[in-house]
Amino acid sequence: MKQIPYEYKNLPIPGGGYVTGFLYHRKQRDVLYARTDIGGTYRFDAEKRRWISLIPHVTMEDLSETFPIAMALDDNNPAMLYIACGINKNQSGVLAVSEDFGEHFRYEKIPVMVYGNLNGRGTGERLVVDRDSSDWLFYASQQEGLWVTDNRGRSWRRLTALKEQYLAFAAQAGSALVVSTAGVTSMDREKNMRGHSLYVSYDKGETFVPLAEPQGSVIEGCRLNGLVAQRCAVDGRYLYVTFASTGRRSYVLENGYSCDSGDTIDGRVVRYEIGADGRICEAYRDITPVAASRASGTGLAGIAAGEPLDFGFSGIDVSAQTAGMLVCTTIVKDDGDSVFRSYDYGESWQQVLYDLQDGEMTFRAPYMRPECNGGHSLIHWLSDIKVNPFDDNEAWFNSGTGVFCTRNLKDKEKCSFTDWCDGIEETVHLNVYSMPKGAVQVIDILGDLGGFAFTELDKPCGNSFADENGNRYITCINADFSDENPDVLVVTPRGNWTGKTKGGLILSRDQGRTFMRLAMPFGLSAELDRALENIERPNVNSGWVAMSPDCKNIVWSVADGIDLPVSRLIASHDMGVSFSRCKIYALDGTQKTEGDIKVFSDRKNSTLFYAFGEHSDFYVSRDGGRTFYEHMLPEDFPKVHFGQIDCANKTEVRGETGKQGVFYMALGESGLWKLEYNSDTDVIKTTRLSREGDLVFRMGLGLLSPESDYYKENKAVYLNGCIDGIYGFYRTLDEGKSYERLNTDRQMYGEVNSIDGDCRVFGRFYLATGSNGVKYGEQIAEL
Repeated sequence: MKQIPYEYKNLPIPGGGYVTGFLYHRKQRDVLYARTDIGGTYRFDAEKRRWISLIPHVTMEDLSETFPIAMALDDNNPAMLYIACGINKNQSGVLAVSEDFGEHFRYEKIPVMVYGNLNGRGTGERLVVDRDSSDWLFYASQQEGLWVTDNRGRSWRRLTALKEQYLAFAAQAGSALVVSTAGVTSMDREKNMRGHSLYVSYDKGETFVPLAEPQGSVIEGCRLNGLVAQRCAVDGRYLYVTFASTGRRSYVLENGYSCDSGDTIDGRVVRYEIGADGRICEAYRDITPVAASRASGTGLAGIAAGEPLDFGFSGIDVSAQTAGMLVCTTIVKDDGDSVFRSYDYGESWQQVLYDLQDGEMTFRAPYMRPECNGGHSLIHWLSDIKVNPFDDNEAWFNSGTGVFCTRNLKDKEKCSFTDWCDGIEETVHLNVYSMPKGAVQVIDILGDLGGFAFTELDKPCGNSFADENGNRYITCINADFSDENPDVLVVTPRGNWTGKTKGGLILSRDQGRTFMRLAMPFGLSAELDRALENIERPNVNSGWVAMSPDCKNIVWSVADGIDLPVSRLIASHDMGVSFSRCKIYALDGTQKTEGDIKVFSDRKNSTLFYAFGEHSDFYVSRDGGRTFYEHMLPEDFPKVHFGQIDCANKTEVRGETGKQGVFYMALGESGLWKLEYNSDTDVIKTTRLSREGDLVFRMGLGLLSPESDYYKENKAVYLNGCIDGIYGFYRTLDEGKSYERLNTDRQMYGEVNSIDGDCRVFGRFYLATGSNGVKYGEQIAEL
């Protein structure tokens, strides 16, 4: 098989996702790492001021490294990096071990479930290298207690002295091993109160004693109470710990102790003295910044003394250069998270960042600007902050949408922060579409940020999909457009968390640069009314949409979570002004009312629509989507579940531009298929294009040659999968008779959710990844 040299670049977002923590090496300058929830681990190149992804080698065959939950460094060997990661499998975590700053890894098994995208991922590091012996590592698991290895991960044993199962972090302070628990095992379920959180051990985890901590409050409206230690920091004198409790709006309970549960409350910051013998003194001092502010008469408005704070505290760090200097952060503060700074070990604090009021916040990424976020800072989930141990003017903090940096942390007048996500592409991209003509080159559909319309491949867009006031829609599921008139685009977004935008259908007449929201078609049925009301709530899936080439007919599968029920299929024949319920008939002529189906438009004939069901049942509409009739597919066509949204349904279906009734399908283990429907004879033909045993996960269609006409001629098929047993990205110019490989083993990029070939440039294709942003690949020109 021929291999063609390719280079890959990102269509820049940048940032976009939840970066869950940072880790500096304490003794080696310029060693800094960041972990993310779904995008792997990054190393910072201090000279180039750019983040470098450590997962370009990760394939869809094992995505463990894209979900890191913890990192650890060896004080005695700066090149060593340990990453605990995993994909939520029982007794099947992974310890990735690097001896060269993350350039290469070996892998050991962690015998518990590990998942970097589980609630609770915003807390401190769960993995720690013993400072006395580099062979020893402790791992505070998410739900299965405390574990230790004495041979760098080759074997593990459970430390049973700590009875708690749900843990939040582990750290060394003086001679102590400090472990935070979520207090689930010892929970008082009658009172909905967590058990104790902080424990210490002075014998490498063989025995534990509880460490005194603030008393949690019973708070009206909270389904679960009790404080959980979030993170800690240590200087020469003290151990500092932040706390938070599960908030009123938290959508999870046992794991709902960090900002990623949706809400926290009753935040505290406390300080413990470390004795000369390295033991932690039992008594603590409450140094919560808001309490300190109250005492000086400069408290935050609306917070009365003695009442629990309406937010938690999480990030905390100390200066290695300036004695007494420390910083901490709030989490899930409704009006914007804050950064506090102290020069006296937490006795007094100054708020150095808050929304757009205190401190200075500038935004380099266009979509982060206040005018795109309701006039406010978009900072949220600020769960970690780290001070450079060699330059305490520099600090980094995280957020739910990238990382931020200051280089004047000690400025007395105004600290200046800015996003610095160069190299970080951590958004989940669900679908990607190359536009056949027009100023827009690519339509990018993604989670959280919604969508982007790229006019230039190497320049960030001015904003994601938004309403006329600049308020963003979030998490679009798919888009459809007319090949004849690609200025017209219809999209299925969620409404954003603020409620300033609502889910449903949005329509653009300028290739996704501006949108209008279509009126919700209430009154069609009680079930649909309930579904549409739910979709108008924040962050609810809208469904799946298809639009005819003349732009008049729009068929919408209204979602039920990830499912696309038959009973919720509706159609418009006036460009979304009005809708009616579709009728779907089974082979026996009965009307189908149960099951799931996903709809697609014909790319040439405006009266034809198609629907694929949950058991490879296939339906055709010849009247613009009003009625669908089931057609039997050939017996050799595999049984596949098509009836879910794309983030759940692991297939990809593409209609061929310029041709009527032609679809290409990536069906995973069943390979690559082509479906042809002849509307004159009502006959369906299916052809398996890949060989038996070949796996095809995603596919897209591109220009066949530099001279070909995309509208009139056959297409190149781009795909990812296992061809001849080797995973990679491939191209076939002859419908599967031969393949060319388009990547190396260091060009894998983790999870791939969608692929499309470029309609205008031969050889270019796009990857919508769930781990590494949206990328495009191009052949490297031969010298």
